Amino acid sequence: MGLPAGVPALLFGQVVSFIDPTGILTADTFIGYGFGEPPLWGVFLNGVPVVIADTVTDLGYNQDWAVADYPVERGGFESYDKVNLPYRIRVQFVSGGSEGNRQALLDSVAAIADQLTLYDVITPEAVYIGVNVEHYDYRRAARNGIGLMIIDVHLLEIREDGVSNFQNTASPASFQASPAGNVQSQSTTQAVPQVT
Repeated sequence: MGLPAGVPALLFGQVVSFIDPTGILTADTFIGYGFGEPPLWGVFLNGVPVVIADTVTDLGYNQDWAVADYPVERGGFESYDKVNLPYRIRVQFVSGGSEGNRQALLDSVAAIADQLTLYDVITPEAVYIGVNVEHYDYRRAARNGIGLMIIDVHLLEIREDGVSNFQNTASPASFQASPAGNVQSQSTTQAVPQVT
């Protein structure tokens, strides 16, 4: 029995390859937007990724401002200043496949978490410089695939102000020391004039 006109023939006895969703999810992470390009998502130090993950699945940015105010008559308030607070970023990394992949992700996050080093968070749209890890957590659950390691890394902007440049300083040899500690009292032996 033949097929009606316009109906394609079915593939019997041939191997059909299906699209691997993991490959699609991780394509931007491993090859950027072109073969051989560096990853475009993640936490970096001097342009090198410091977190080893299959992919970044979520990124959040939080910026706040503090507005100072004071009370005025009749229960009102006046605002007089607005201060930009350090921003916070949350990056969710995911690794799966093998136990080695999951362990590499966990080890790479643990390695940067306790450091005082300033990192950069890079996305295709923006680069956030000078951040440090303030928190990370991970979970494994059957509903998300027990073979996946999902780690949320929270980073805080660290502002460095007052960086001094000591390249053209004067010689310390001519510096006059000033007392900076406890000073011992000294007795005086002045003659007190007698009145007669």
